[in-house]
Amino acid sequence: MARSWWILAIGLLLPIPDVARAQPGGVQWTPDALRILVNKDVGAERWAITLNLLDATVTGNVFFTDARPPLFLWCERTGHNHSPSLAELLLSYRCFGSERAQSVFTVGDWSLVSDQVTLDGLFFAPPPETCDLSGAFNGANAQSATSFWDCNGSSGPFQFQAFADGTGFSSNIGAFAFDLADGGCGFGQRADGAFFNAAYSPSRQRLLLYEVDPTVSRFTLSECVRGDL
Repeated sequence: MARSWWILAIGLLLPIPDVARAQPGGVQWTPDALRILVNKDVGAERWAITLNLLDATVTGNVFFTDARPPLFLWCERTGHNHSPSLAELLLSYRCFGSERAQSVFTVGDWSLVSDQVTLDGLFFAPPPETCDLSGAFNGANAQSATSFWDCNGSSGPFQFQAFADGTGFSSNIGAFAFDLADGGCGFGQRADGAFFNAAYSPSRQRLLLYEVDPTVSRFTLSECVRGDL
């Protein structure tokens, strides 16, 4: 089976500038908060892929504008790189591709496409309404808290607070230091090594929290609604 068109398709994944040129939007989470679905145009291709939050694998299809059949894609995460100054969390993958199955499923249909695929973690996030997260604060500090965020998602229910002094509190992990004001539109890192991203929608009054373990092997995703104290 000729693999040259697989390599051509995956070629768009390799450089970071190509990933950055993906059209905004085109993402949605599943109701169980365990997967993020992506449907985006990248260059001349349409990507319909899924990020499994439990193990950070990526699966799906790449569709072409010519007569070529779609590429079936499966990618395992191989590493990551965090750039604090750019608030980037870059995910490295090894990807395998296949055409559609013929008569039976067989592992032999799959071939390595590339072991140097890189995606920005924000590729899987909805377009931000704002990068200013000061409206999501729950007070100046823990002693003068005026509200809290009631959260639920893949890690279960918990309460979360973020304060203007750069501290926060989660009923899952207790008090922690993280400046939410610097956490918009990017990934920061807590003292325990976990990576953290928050998205705030003033119009919908929702806070979306991404937490990634220090080894970037598992994501948790939570939707939060504000409650007054």
